Amino acid sequence: MIKNIWEMGSNFHDCSDIEIKTTDKQSFLEEAELYISGRHALLDLVTYQSKYHRLEKIFIPSYYCHDVTKLIEKVVSVEMYHCDPLSTVDVSMFPNKTAVILVEYFGNKVKTKGGNNNLILILDKTHNPFSDYNYDFDINYTFGSLRKVLPLSDGGFLNPKISASKVKSTEDINITALVEAQKAMKLKSIFLEGCDIDKNIFLNAYYGFEEFLNSNEVIYSLSSKSYESVYHFDYKKILLIKKINIDYLNSYYKEKSKIRLFSNDCYFSFFIEFKYLTSLKLALIKSNVYPVILWPDYNGDYNLINDCVLISLHVDFRYGLEDIEMLTKILDGVFCEL
Repeated sequence: MIKNIWEMGSNFHDCSDIEIKTTDKQSFLEEAELYISGRHALLDLVTYQSKYHRLEKIFIPSYYCHDVTKLIEKVVSVEMYHCDPLSTVDVSMFPNKTAVILVEYFGNKVKTKGGNNNLILILDKTHNPFSDYNYDFDINYTFGSLRKVLPLSDGGFLNPKISASKVKSTEDINITALVEAQKAMKLKSIFLEGCDIDKNIFLNAYYGFEEFLNSNEVIYSLSSKSYESVYHFDYKKILLIKKINIDYLNSYYKEKSKIRLFSNDCYFSFFIEFKYLTSLKLALIKSNVYPVILWPDYNGDYNLINDCVLISLHVDFRYGLEDIEMLTKILDGVFCEL
């Protein structure tokens, strides 16, 4: 839906004006433990495994959100293994009695080979918590973020639940950063409606909440505000709108573009040579299109895949055909300059 101020990407605003809810209670998360974030779901699991099952090491992919890595390594030894969205993971290379995070990058099925030894296999489903792939080995746990795909101020999940979890309720303490993030979603909605609001106010609130999650080791549950919504999102409708938008863009650029598309069901994604990255980012941002670049490496440098950077654009349920057509006009102009 076109707003008075048009933009694509970045953090969710209050989406209560978009018909993505149902009166039926969705069962997707009923067996899961719900947390303030996906990284704290993982932190709870790793803490539990370390304390009760003597877990000493966890293997994390090199292409990953290393804010999560830096939180987890406070609890258990972390070793990175080379992996990116094009990789096939040799599961047999990991030592027995360790834990391994496998990632469904951009919602795609993990490509693996080899046996699973005696491992704790943890599947990160952040990009698409609703995927239902079958694997020829046992996945011990699945987890992910919810606030990255749904219009929630906070949210993460772990399935199955762990028996000795020490999750604290967000209602037990006034978490200022969370309260400000909830306000930020409403402020961004008002901003997009054309009201005179300094966008730095809500941008700083979003940033402040991220910093809170990165530095906080207390494990909190999903907030009551998000809990009221999460079971009533129409997940099938959300996924369908996203698929329609992505299919449109992939079809449009299949033959026209100089860029190499990266097929997935979560974003419109493409590879770009590193030398063009800065000019592309500036051109998109100038047109209020905010690209996703996942992720910096552990030291903060760009992750290169075959000397290219993987760029993604949010084309989810917030955007209809008119928005997608506007995006193609912007991209056509940008790609012509590459």
